[in-house]
Amino acid sequence: MGKTDKKQQIFQAALTVFARYGYRKTTVEDVAAAVGMTKSNIYFYVKNKRDLYERTVSGALERWRAAIGAEMETAKTVREKFMVAARSSFEYLKNQEELRALLIQDPEIFTLSRTEDRFFEVNHRAMMMLRQVIQQGVDEGVFHPVDVDSVTEFLFSIYIMFLIKTYVKSDGSAGDRMYEEGLSLIFRGLCRQ
Repeated sequence: MGKTDKKQQIFQAALTVFARYGYRKTTVEDVAAAVGMTKSNIYFYVKNKRDLYERTVSGALERWRAAIGAEMETAKTVREKFMVAARSSFEYLKNQEELRALLIQDPEIFTLSRTEDRFFEVNHRAMMMLRQVIQQGVDEGVFHPVDVDSVTEFLFSIYIMFLIKTYVKSDGSAGDRMYEEGLSLIFRGLCRQ
């Protein structure tokens, strides 16, 4: 097994262990045992427990972003792209039990403040995917001419708020319905026709 494969195996095991026990109760030894390694071997791949945690979370967030990006590529129109981005990224967590558990234990993974965002790079890349769709819609005349940066930040903030409401605060189906209705309202306002 190559170093990259071993890293992936470590981060997947870490996701499982952190989801089960939380950051505080998880030890590097727990992760090492889950992957069949010694604690000292884990340190060939990460600096410390905090590094292990942050790289595990970043990896999970990056897989989320990549999955949505792949879905968006299948959309034929900018309208479809926007709806795929909005719906699929929101629904992704429904099938990601470990990531949901991690978010419940560490709700600061998502924050509305750039200065407090520990996962700014991956969250920023996700936001830039949305920005590209909005810019494309404006350029094609499908969306109203808007300040693309401001609208992107506004929509991404609403999205984060609903992720927290639905998955962290466990508002479930009520949050789903509210998100879907709000999305419909926003989309009708953004589109020219």
